[in-house]
Amino acid sequence: MNVSLQSLIAPLVALSREAGAAIEVIGHGALDTQQKVDDSPVTAADLAAHRVLVRGLASIGSRDWPILSEESASIPWSERRLWSTYWLVDPLDGTKEFIRGSDQYTVNVALIDRNLPVLGVIEKPRTGEVWIGEPARGAWYQSSGDGDWEALQVRSHRPLRIVVSRFHRGATTRRLIESLGDVEVEELGSSLKCCRVAEGLADLYPRFGPTSEWDTAAAQAVLEGAGGHLVDCESWKALRYNTGDSLLNPAFVACASLSGAWRDVWTD
Repeated sequence: MNVSLQSLIAPLVALSREAGAAIEVIGHGALDTQQKVDDSPVTAADLAAHRVLVRGLASIGSRDWPILSEESASIPWSERRLWSTYWLVDPLDGTKEFIRGSDQYTVNVALIDRNLPVLGVIEKPRTGEVWIGEPARGAWYQSSGDGDWEALQVRSHRPLRIVVSRFHRGATTRRLIESLGDVEVEELGSSLKCCRVAEGLADLYPRFGPTSEWDTAAAQAVLEGAGGHLVDCESWKALRYNTGDSLLNPAFVACASLSGAWRDVWTD
């Protein structure tokens, strides 16, 4: 990949803000909701942000980089298997949060190179907050469009701080929390859970239920840039992308550290 990742950051942030603005223009009142194949909702806001991203990404980086979006996930493996570098985006991560009027939804954009995220941008449309991550160089946070960029660094806490999904806290997650004993638990939506770990405000985000690759790629770049990890629960290696026909992730954990008391409980 003969492109400077640093040169992509400013246009990606601007594009993510444009997609977020498209979501906010449509607003929560225009909920022409359909159902996706996995029975999760899709709204006019998802589609509007998708159009903004697809149009804008065509002029960022290389025109040869394909775009895989949650709203265009039907591209067959026979075609995707030829990709080395491509964009992986979720135009509106946290559609359920958006529908219920929460502000916990994001625009996620990641650049994948040889099956790993090398750059990620997450924008929170309601507040204008942005998180960016380049695993090889670092991660940063901006509270608003004209604010300073703050470097992100994970850190550990006592008691352990765990973030969980508002809508997808299953029995396995509940058992893990119970077995860990004295922990603080926070519910969040969308990729904001991984952002919380990257900010150094939480230790752990476990996810045992189904997620798709566009749900995690940008967040993984941010978290790894901040010194954290997003690994599958079997190999304890970083999630990889576009490795087969399925676009579903395995069970995973986003964490500040791969060691600690939680790991001992996890592997018992």
